[in-house]
Amino acid sequence: MRISIKEIEQAFDSLIREEKTREELASWAQELQSKEDSGELEYDPPGEEDKIWNGIEYLMGVDLKDIDGSYLHSVESFIFYKNKTGF
Repeated sequence: MRISIKEIEQAFDSLIREEKTREELASWAQELQSKEDSGELEYDPPGEEDKIWNGIEYLMGVDLKDIDGSYLHSVESFIFYKNKTGF
């Protein structure tokens, strides 16, 4: 399976615009982690592997909730992370 930096960028855009749910994107990122664990994930471009992987790790946690049931991360925190990392 191939994952591109553009796909990670699109995932963040979908998250920020609420076009996809947090749960959908976290599940997708977990699938990518599974592919990485089994050696089936390829990065495009290969030189951006660390950046892409950091984006995947962040996306795996976008659906985490606090004890009161509210999400731990706000849309503003997604925007901040996207701007900080250049996605």
